[in-house]
Amino acid sequence: MNLTNQNIDKVIEDIRNFFQKAGVSRKDNLKICLVAEESLLRWQERFGEDKDFQLNMRKWFGAPKITIRLKAEPFNPLDNELEDDSIFSNDIMQNLLQYDTAGTIYRYENGCNELISFSTRERKPLKIPGGSITIAILLAIMCSFAASFMPQEILHILTGEVVAPILSALMSLIVTVTVFMMFFSIVSSICAIESTSTLSNIGFTVIGRFFFLSACIIALSIFISSLFFPVLSFSGDSSIKIGEIINLFLSIIPTNILGSFAEGKVLQVTVMAFLVGICITTIGNRIPNVKTVIVELNVLIFKVMETILRIIPFTVFLCLFKTLTTNDFSDVFLVWKIVVAELITYAAVVVVMLICLKFISKVHVADFVKKISPAVIIALSTASSMAAFPKNLEIAKNVLRVDEKFCTFFLPMALALFAPSLTIEIVVNSFYAAAVFDKTIPIVQLLIIAFLAIQLSIATPKVSGGALASFTILLTQLGFPLDLVGPLMIANVLADNILSALNVVSQDCELMTVAKKMKFFYST
Repeated sequence: MNLTNQNIDKVIEDIRNFFQKAGVSRKDNLKICLVAEESLLRWQERFGEDKDFQLNMRKWFGAPKITIRLKAEPFNPLDNELEDDSIFSNDIMQNLLQYDTAGTIYRYENGCNELISFSTRERKPLKIPGGSITIAILLAIMCSFAASFMPQEILHILTGEVVAPILSALMSLIVTVTVFMMFFSIVSSICAIESTSTLSNIGFTVIGRFFFLSACIIALSIFISSLFFPVLSFSGDSSIKIGEIINLFLSIIPTNILGSFAEGKVLQVTVMAFLVGICITTIGNRIPNVKTVIVELNVLIFKVMETILRIIPFTVFLCLFKTLTTNDFSDVFLVWKIVVAELITYAAVVVVMLICLKFISKVHVADFVKKISPAVIIALSTASSMAAFPKNLEIAKNVLRVDEKFCTFFLPMALALFAPSLTIEIVVNSFYAAAVFDKTIPIVQLLIIAFLAIQLSIATPKVSGGALASFTILLTQLGFPLDLVGPLMIANVLADNILSALNVVSQDCELMTVAKKMKFFYST
């Protein structure tokens, strides 16, 4: 083809599409196209529009490569001396030749000028379900197996004097940061309700439904968990005593605010968070910027938590290694019961919600599931309902036709306050822990588990491995050894993808139910 402006434009568009389909970064693709276009224009200026050139595009061992050939006397368009009216100076051209994963070279061979642009083969990251947590679990299993051949004296020193103190320090750090994160997360979620009228008209309705549904899910979780781990006791010392019930409720009232944080008393911290959040919403703007400060502090604590989360795989490794080297393997293998109990419970919850959606809200279930499936697939593949949030919000507004303002209020609030998967995990894990240590769960302790299930589902970071902090607090509050964190994290990794997908389904079911009830729909 000739070196006309029309042909040059077409060739550059072909090059752009070729490298884009090959997975080359947008930045490198843009640089390659600019260099190729400038080089062709320089050849046009030197040899004229009637000169023919050829474009060859192919993949070499998976790496994209283009070659532009022009048969003529040698002329390097990448470093020649330019006239004053040229578009790119040599300095600019040299800057455009700096790539991240690509390159452009010139050579003269067999009487042809050749401009060659190429990119390295795209490297797709290996995706492992559970990510670094799964790797930590596998390493712990292999290391514990290797450690079984060590002399018992050395193994005892390794686990008791090296692993145990390090693990204790890491657990304390995680609990400390999680308590503060839980406080600011709850306060900022309530502060997101901008006015007392919104709080009373919509906020209390939505929050009330979240807590009601959580209570129903807890009741179902207790029933199914007791089938797999029959540790619930209604007789003897575990019978209901009015004094114990009153003391339980009184214990959640903080007597020393700083002490509640220092000692990790999550029940008291939760109560303070709700009181502070409601008070801040009630006073409105009478104290300037107070909401802004709370939001900024919440962001700060989450940043700290993001840093802490980097040590979670190492902590899981130590937990599981210590568990496998000091306990019976049969306790660890019971995790299949945890996974099955969680999946059965959540499947029952979703089925009931879909039935209610069909007969109460008059929504066609098959059509509803089809519409939300893109968000469900994201949550299923990433094991994170947070990752599916942008797509879910788009679907709620544009496909489900729910009012935009209600969507932007409801869905973030659901992410913060309504996490059925975590609620179920907390209950099932409590029964598992009691079964492992051959303990019974009396009624009073059952109420504590219910409180913990609601508050920890709110406080747990919605990221991979974030459940470790909540499992640590759960075992601490119930008085069980932290060695069980390892098996609990194995179960979490095995079930997390499915549970995250079901989270999206349950949240959207509730969104449609409330939107239908309160008539928050666009007119069609």
